[in-house]
Amino acid sequence: MNYTLQQHGDWYEQKYYALFIAQEFLEYEKFWQTFVTPVTNRSSNPTDIHFQSNEELSSIQKTPNDLCISQLHYTILLHLIRVYDIRQIKPFLPENGRDLFTEAFARFVGAIDCADELLERFIDPTKYPPWTETEGLRARTKWRKNHGDPLKTIRNYRNKLLHGRVPPTIIISGSYDRMRFPKVGKQNQYIDWRIVTSGSIGSNGTIRKDFDSPNNIIDQTWLLILKYLRKNWSCHLLKSNQ
Repeated sequence: MNYTLQQHGDWYEQKYYALFIAQEFLEYEKFWQTFVTPVTNRSSNPTDIHFQSNEELSSIQKTPNDLCISQLHYTILLHLIRVYDIRQIKPFLPENGRDLFTEAFARFVGAIDCADELLERFIDPTKYPPWTETEGLRARTKWRKNHGDPLKTIRNYRNKLLHGRVPPTIIISGSYDRMRFPKVGKQNQYIDWRIVTSGSIGSNGTIRKDFDSPNNIIDQTWLLILKYLRKNWSCHLLKSNQ
């Protein structure tokens, strides 16, 4: 049977297929069709999205590791969906903009972590027990060691937003799109808030160049992560079925 997200996905998959999956992450559906639907109950009931028992999995030469990978795959989508919704809020306003911005990067890193864990588990499916977060950490650490870590700058930025002191924000008076945050990679240059809060920001070209609107920063980060996902899904997850 030819399963599609539009007809056989859950509520989120059906809704967001048209909003961004079809245009920006079609590899999600391709992997879902090949590797996720077989471990659900859709074979007996196309609308039953729940996973099969261990005994049922064994009968089709699948294991709980396949369920683990399927759950990671779906979790990535849920993180992306939340960021997609946040991106629709334009512009961010001072009363809640910082919280939305921080959540977007927390979700970005959630998607990155799940992606790297999934990729490593997929290429070495018997090495990492499925139901332990410790093994998940070991898997994504191994993936990054063997394949590079091009999105580390995004994780570092998230760490700064959540674990460091609050980065300074520029509020532009008289502008509807008023908020400005340090760009990804520039955050540690402004640990001392006085660099931003003292003097005339308007006349300082260097500071203006290092800051951007939260919407722009999130949009640019979105493109980087979707590019990473599409590339790695095509190279490592889908090529085995071609």
